[in-house]
This record gives sequence, structure tokens and C-alpha cells, in this order.
Amino acid sequence: MRTETSFPQNEAVAPAGLSIPNTNNTELLKIIDSISQQNPLQKKRIHKFLKGQNKDYWDFAENLSSVLNHSFLTDDKSRRQAAAAYNKMCMDFLKEQIRFRKTGVYRIDDASVAVEQVYGDINVMRYYMVGLLISYLFWPNHYELFRFFKDNLPSSAKTKSYLEVGVGHGLFTSNMLKRYPGIDAKAVDISETSIRTAKEILKTFQVDTDRIEFIYGDYLSLNFQESGFDFIIMGEVLEHVNNAPDFMVRTKKLLNRGGSIYLSTCANSPALDHVYHFKSVDEIRDLITSHGFKIVKDLALPAEDVPPERWAAELTTINYCALLEHAEAL
Repeated sequence: MRTETSFPQNEAVAPAGLSIPNTNNTELLKIIDSISQQNPLQKKRIHKFLKGQNKDYWDFAENLSSVLNHSFLTDDKSRRQAAAAYNKMCMDFLKEQIRFRKTGVYRIDDASVAVEQVYGDINVMRYYMVGLLISYLFWPNHYELFRFFKDNLPSSAKTKSYLEVGVGHGLFTSNMLKRYPGIDAKAVDISETSIRTAKEILKTFQVDTDRIEFIYGDYLSLNFQESGFDFIIMGEVLEHVNNAPDFMVRTKKLLNRGGSIYLSTCANSPALDHVYHFKSVDEIRDLITSHGFKIVKDLALPAEDVPPERWAAELTTINYCALLEHAEAL
């Protein structure tokens, strides 16, 4: 359980009116101010989330904000554009949630539609990826997913290769490349636009993108030269595909003995590009265990303050992440 940290009484005051601990979070404040000026509702949500955060969060948030501000959002105009992207993404999620509460189904049910409408459009992808990256600063569940990922990375001694299924905003990828300097890294995606966007955003994190091999193609049919991988990241993937069970079958074949997987997905979580509808956390866990994996540890995070026994009835959005291993004894 996370413990809270006490700070000195001396506080810095954010331009948006938020008092924060005196931890030199000036870079974070620039992003908060840009978002708040455009959307007072998001200002309230951000301020609510930031209350009571501990030093680990403030250090993470300032570091990520500094990276963004110095190599990606280098002036007021670019920060305003990024803030607009974040605010638009939040509004898109809200609209999809309202629609879902009325219909009980996702807007699309075929991944090819998501490829055409989202992954194949560079403008949509750029706003979406920038918005998602910023969400790790201010969305409680996204921040906790990232904390779980970092806290459960395997040891360097037994991790010589890793595969990332579905490229994204670069936060997880950059951490892998920095933590494992000599690792054999590959990332696969069915969208060339997604790969181009990922390469662009990864440069923000000042990592050598030549160290990772980006592979364009269908994960289910690609022939990898390696016998397998020591670590696989499948973050926020299963909800985007037509056939989640096939992805689990493929991933089991690619995971080396003694290897592990970081997996995250969601239940009752509509979005512009979500296709596969998990209706409960139990459904996700059943999919995992029925395909030969052991759940070493996991985390289920409701998007609202709703008790678990009411999640299904109220169609509560749940973010889920887990550390997996082969179920059978080695």
C-alpha cells in the first residue's frame, strides 16, 4: 500500500491556483496551467487527483513533464496544442462512456474500423498518443498501471530480450531501453502510422530508437527469428483486437521458459478504438488462466468509487494489469 509523505510547509503556488509541495515542480505546472486555462473542469479533476500525492508521484510527474517540455512541448504554442489534445481525448472518452451506458455495447466491433479511423490517420494518432501520454500525469488509474509496471520489472540478469505488442506513447518502451541497456528489443504493430508516431514520441525520451526493431505486421502471423522472449509487454492491447484468445495463444508460444509478461487491459471501457468488450475482471482472469498462464500478481482499478459487487451492474470502467508467467512447472 502506498504511504503518503509529509512535505515542508513552504509551498510553491501553481499558476492555475494549485498549492503543491516545494519540490521544484515548475515543469509540471506549465502543463497543468495550459490544460486548466482551456478547460476548468479538467482543472478541478487534476487538482483533486494531486491532493495527497506522495514524493514518488511528484518526482515522476516532474521528470516526465521536464522531458515533454524540453524536447517535445518546447514553447507555449506546442503546450497549448498538447493541452487541447488532452482535453479533446478526455471529452472523447466521456462521450463514449455516455453512449455505452445507454447501449451496453462498444461503438465499433471490428478492429479494421479502428485501423481506418484511428491508427491510419496521422492527425488522430498524434492527438491521441499525446493525450494518452499526458494522462499518466493526471489519471489515477493510468499512473497506478505505470507504477505496477515499474515495480514488477524482471531482473536484468535473466532478461536479455523483450517484445512489445502494440507500440504506443513511448513511456513503457523508454523505461525498458533505459533499464536494460543491452537488451534485444522488438516492437510490433499492425499500423505503420502507429509506428511512425511512436518513433517520433520516443525521441522525446532521449533514447536511441535504433536500439529497438519496429516490425510492421500482424502479430498473429509474423514469423519471429528468435525462439522466444524473456519479457513481453502487452499493454492496452486486448481491448483493441477482434480475437483476444488468439493473442494469448500466440503470446504463450513466444514467452521463454522462466520469462514473464506485463499485461494490461480493461473491462467496460469504451473508447474510439476499443473493440473487444470484457464485461468483468473475472472474464479477463479466466482468459489468462485458461490459456496456460499463472497470474503472479494483479491489480483491478475502478474508474469510479464503486464497490466491486456493483461493478458489473453499473458498467463501471475497470483498468486491469497483471504480471504473468507460464502456469506449468519448469
